[in-house]
Amino acid sequence: MAIISTLLSGVSITELIYKSLIAIVAYWVFHLLSQLVIPKDPKVVPTVFSWVPVMGNAVEFGKDPINFLKSCQKKYGDVFTFQLVNKKVTACLGPDGNQFVFNARQNLASAAAAYNDMTKYVFGRDIVFDTQHSLFMEQKKFIKNGLNIDTFRKDVPLILEECNLFLDKLEPKGQVDAYHMFGALIINTASRTLLGPEVRKALDDGVAQLYYDLDQGFRPINFMFPNLPLPAYRKRDEAREKLAVIYSQIIEGRRSNPDNVQDDLLQTLMDSRYKDGSGIPDAQICGILTAALFGGQHTSSTTSAWAILELSHRPDIVKALRQEIIEKLGSLKAEFTYDNLEELPLLENIVRETLRLHPPIFNMMRRVVVDEMVYEKNGLIIPKGNYICAAPGVTQIDETYFNNPMKWDPYRWSEKTDPVHIMEQGDDANIDYGFGAVGISSRSPFLPFGAGRHRCIGEKFGYLQLKAVIGTFVKRFDFEGVTEHVPKPDYTSMVVVPENSNIRFTRRD
Repeated sequence: MAIISTLLSGVSITELIYKSLIAIVAYWVFHLLSQLVIPKDPKVVPTVFSWVPVMGNAVEFGKDPINFLKSCQKKYGDVFTFQLVNKKVTACLGPDGNQFVFNARQNLASAAAAYNDMTKYVFGRDIVFDTQHSLFMEQKKFIKNGLNIDTFRKDVPLILEECNLFLDKLEPKGQVDAYHMFGALIINTASRTLLGPEVRKALDDGVAQLYYDLDQGFRPINFMFPNLPLPAYRKRDEAREKLAVIYSQIIEGRRSNPDNVQDDLLQTLMDSRYKDGSGIPDAQICGILTAALFGGQHTSSTTSAWAILELSHRPDIVKALRQEIIEKLGSLKAEFTYDNLEELPLLENIVRETLRLHPPIFNMMRRVVVDEMVYEKNGLIIPKGNYICAAPGVTQIDETYFNNPMKWDPYRWSEKTDPVHIMEQGDDANIDYGFGAVGISSRSPFLPFGAGRHRCIGEKFGYLQLKAVIGTFVKRFDFEGVTEHVPKPDYTSMVVVPENSNIRFTRRD
């Protein structure tokens, strides 16, 4: 209609296109000059230069966010703001940046304001960030209560059983995509231990596909645009609703059979009570179960894949790990237990070093909800609406804290020669936000599980599961990479996975 009206007024289409191009060029020139000519307020965080209006730095960040942040750090310092399409993100790097973001008060910078538009469509309503902060902390405490040493001791045999059932199905030798293989294995072990036998059985009946569809709602585009009329978004919503129905049927089945009492997270949630004495509604239990399995599955599947890929290029460490198992447990045939896994420091350091160099989630964000927030160290002002971003994935490869940081070296944790081991940290490790002591200072340069009130409470279970899965695979298979070097990371997902995770394997047993 606008074109027709223009034509009727005597303006040709050619003139319209010409004027549109002039307007676009003028806007682009203004965008450049506003960054180069207009004086900058010294009290405001410096902004990263961008060539393209609206898109800002999205292309550079999307291709390789770690190198983008590192290059900006060299030019602008530890604190700078960059544009991601419709969002302005203020990166706060280094230990001081970690502390600023992770210890920010809720009334200043909110994780819920940063993530809820995305997570509520994946996990459901009234849980995680889609509820009052105090209730979220109670929900975290319920989960943590179900993740204790007694439960872990019971979990290890179940993890091993699932591992052996899964690995028995592999051919004597062949090639496999490590990320997809461990993704399938981890969801089996996590569902069996955390959620119970009914949920594990349901995986074989198609639930695994529902989790895959749900996973498609947890990508960078979903952070930018949480709800678009696209097929992937529709499948995400359908998967969430179907999972809720399945979980509700399992809950009802347990309630109708009082003798069927299980020692798992599902039972813990069914038996828990909020501070006001009320039980957890079934819909919330369903959402918490979805979030618990979802979070753990992502972290462990990508970390186990990266660990095996690194080991596939380090036969010396594979040999040393097998020797450690023989010396500590007596034989490679010996079964892992919760207690003897604690006696294998090289295995634990393999997991720790993999998390350092290949953190599944390299950055965590909060959104400023007050008119302005001040970065205490230098007094710079961050305006309302900006996202503040801690990036442990950058600090964990900073030579200030780690010697030869790009080298995968599990021995750095036992030899303790890196500067990080003599670095003074804060006393905020003992803060209790309602689910127990945080356990680590937010000023640590090594924070793969975050810090502060939103620190991941599944860290101990994650280490346990990873050690059992990686150790079992190393005991049972010889393996090597199919590429000359360890593959590069793929940043197209919210979780950083390998670009090519194929390995060749040969059964040893």
